[in-house]
Amino acid sequence: MSDHYPNASLLRRAAAIFYDTFLVVAIWMLSTILLVALVSDGEEVRGLLFQLFLYIELLAFYYVFWRIKGQTLGMQVWKIKVVNADNEVMTEKQCLVRFLLATLTLVPLGVGYLWGIFRRDNLTLYDQLSNTKVIYVGQRPYPSEERSR
Repeated sequence: MSDHYPNASLLRRAAAIFYDTFLVVAIWMLSTILLVALVSDGEEVRGLLFQLFLYIELLAFYYVFWRIKGQTLGMQVWKIKVVNADNEVMTEKQCLVRFLLATLTLVPLGVGYLWGIFRRDNLTLYDQLSNTKVIYVGQRPYPSEERSR
């Protein structure tokens, strides 16, 4: 992939996250129904172990999409792609590190994401810490994406 792709705007990234949220919630609903029906004999599932299960499902969702193509379905719709410093699909380790850093830095009021507001290049805190970036691969970038070239 060439270096001429600009970093994606935070607005475009937020739209992709919003889109992916619907997919993740659908996956969570289906897996929860299966857990209730098959594992807990119709009883409510809850607690730390259940939350860990949902977190691992979220990790699997992003890991698989990022490793295969560098894009989730939401990212494909919004024409953005996550890449490493060499503009290539991330390695297994980079996917894990990026996911863990993203979730940890988003917990305190979205600070990891909002970090990008104060940067001209639209890099979030977890982009910087994981040495990755989200690029716009479409034809018509927003002005904020143009200035990050």
